[in-house]
Amino acid sequence: MWAWPPPRPVRTSGFASAPIPDGEPYHRLARTPLFRWWVPPLLVLVFGVLLFFLWAGVMVVMTIVAIYGGGGLAPESVRVGEIAGLAFGLASMALLIPLVLFVVRVVQWRSVGSLISVAGYLRRRWLGVCLLVALALAMVCALLVPMLPGTASEAAAVEATPAGGGAQVLLAAMTVIILLVPLQSAAEELTMRGLVMQLVGSLGARDGRSAFSRVLRSPWPAILAGGTLFGALYAATHPGHVWTTASLVLFGLAMSWLTVRTGGLEAAIGLHVVNGLFQFTRCALEGRLSEVGTGVVIGAGLPMGADTPLTLAVTFAQVGLYSLLVLLCASRLGVRGRSAVRA
Repeated sequence: MWAWPPPRPVRTSGFASAPIPDGEPYHRLARTPLFRWWVPPLLVLVFGVLLFFLWAGVMVVMTIVAIYGGGGLAPESVRVGEIAGLAFGLASMALLIPLVLFVVRVVQWRSVGSLISVAGYLRRRWLGVCLLVALALAMVCALLVPMLPGTASEAAAVEATPAGGGAQVLLAAMTVIILLVPLQSAAEELTMRGLVMQLVGSLGARDGRSAFSRVLRSPWPAILAGGTLFGALYAATHPGHVWTTASLVLFGLAMSWLTVRTGGLEAAIGLHVVNGLFQFTRCALEGRLSEVGTGVVIGAGLPMGADTPLTLAVTFAQVGLYSLLVLLCASRLGVRGRSAVRA
């Protein structure tokens, strides 16, 4: 008989990965047998360094393209520069995917599938259901929002730029949007709802009896962190956009809560992708690609650049209905909210 608890498992190989913990909710999947107290600060440090070099590389590439390619653009082809800027912006966000997967696999010593769901992989059928629900709601919003009182005046208050460049430029813009917006949306969800939530959820000891451990084992600290960080970053760069910031916080909190309830990122990715495609497409059709911002994730059919109570109201209605329908579908399809318990 041991006089003290047996030693915890050690990492015997540089490519070893810990199994998904048994019977745990999504936000606790990073608390594996190979977890150590120094893993979270190391992850933040490594991710920060990689993120710095990523953005530095993107800026260098954009500068080179501007120097060697910008001089050859005709004045009437200004839209080409906007499309290139859109592509660089979306691609730089999409590159967060390999960064997040790298720190999960190498720093946290666990499978990348545990970042996606409690099943350890992307549940494609469930993602398809979430995309269909999000698409239906986005179409309803896009049809009804322009009919709401005050929407026409908001749309008129936001100065529109006439679309230019013809069908070829529009086709190029739509190609960039269709190819990169899903990757950009998935990258943001993997980072905010995935990495951040599981990082916070891993801090509470599994058998700890202290108030600190009990609080961190609950989903609410992880939900608050994953739901408000994006809104805080937006508020720091757009201090005057109160209603858009509130809408982003509402969207983030709802998606974080859905992630815990459904045991994966599929529901959050579904709504994020659909809203992004709707609003980016609207930007392209209105010739407003240069004005694309973080706020396009909220709502569908909202006037671009609008920052009024209507922004929050539409977001609340869409997110609330989406959450209700997703939970009903999850209950009917038997979507698990916890990892399986191995015999």
